[in-house]
Order: sequence, then structure tokens, then C-alpha cells
Amino acid sequence: MVAHPPARPNQAVYLALLESLRQAGVTLSAALPDDWVAPLADLLDAQPDVTSLRVAREPEIVAICSGAFFGGARAVGIMGATGFLACVSEIATLNLRHQIPVFLVVSLRGGLHDLQVFQELQGRVFVPLLRTLDLPHLVLDRPEKVALLPQAYEYGRLHKRPYVVCLSKALVTGQVSEH
Repeated sequence: MVAHPPARPNQAVYLALLESLRQAGVTLSAALPDDWVAPLADLLDAQPDVTSLRVAREPEIVAICSGAFFGGARAVGIMGATGFLACVSEIATLNLRHQIPVFLVVSLRGGLHDLQVFQELQGRVFVPLLRTLDLPHLVLDRPEKVALLPQAYEYGRLHKRPYVVCLSKALVTGQVSEH
């Protein structure tokens, strides 16, 4: 077996993600990022026109972004797949039940592209769980898909539903992925 050096994050992709979020009008960010989404959270932290909050638990992201909707702010929540799994109750009982849109950027962990054994479960259950909850989602696996973020943001608001953008390792590193 040939050992390959770890892929390095592609800063241009994170800058494109930031620009797409700016086009969507995002002015509030709540994050508890893992290593794949941390560069995006850091870029949002550095924006003078974006209020960025770091949280202790991912369900706080859902609460902050839900409250932001009622306050007229356009928010994004940033978290890892494990954190999303910790938010299922809040999303089901708050957002789906009361039709409160939230826009989440979540790392797509597990699978062939993620050789960390502790992420394997997330790889098996994350996307099927999105389908079970009937949550609209977009898998970002190619740079040209980043331009869809503003439309995805509006889709969630129009339909009053959570919208989940799945950030793949293929996108942030340029590696081939099965997604």
C-alpha cells in the first residue's frame, strides 16, 4: 500500500464559499467547526460585516440561526457531521415543526475520502438521515457547485425549511470522491 501525503485545503475554494455566502446576504455566522469547515468559519470571523459566534454545542447553532431568522438577519451555521447528528432533535421539533429555515454548512465525513475510522458511522448515516428528515441538501463535490449557495439559501427561506450544504473533502482538497 502506497502512503499518500494528506491533501492540503484549497484556500481558493474557501474564498469562493465566502463569496457565495456574501452573495446570499449572510451577516451572521454561528460555528463549531471540524477541520474541513474550520477555514470557512475563520474567514467569516475576519469579515467586519459578519457577526461571528463560536458555540460550545452544535444545537446552539440551530437556536442562534433560528432566532436570527425572526430578527431579520441572514445566518449560516457551520459544523461537522457529528455535530449535525447532535442537532436532529432541535431541527425536527423546532425547525421542521414550526417551519423555521436555517442554512447549515456541514462537513461530509466518512466514506472512501475520509480514512479516519471514527468518522465511518457519520459517512453511513448522514445523507440517509437528511433524506429521512426530507431535508433539501446540496453535496458540494466540485468547485463549480459553490455558485449554487445563494440559490440554496433562498430555496430554504422560500420553503421555510432547513437547507443543508454538505462540504466534501473532494471539494476542499481537489481529491476524487465517491460523492
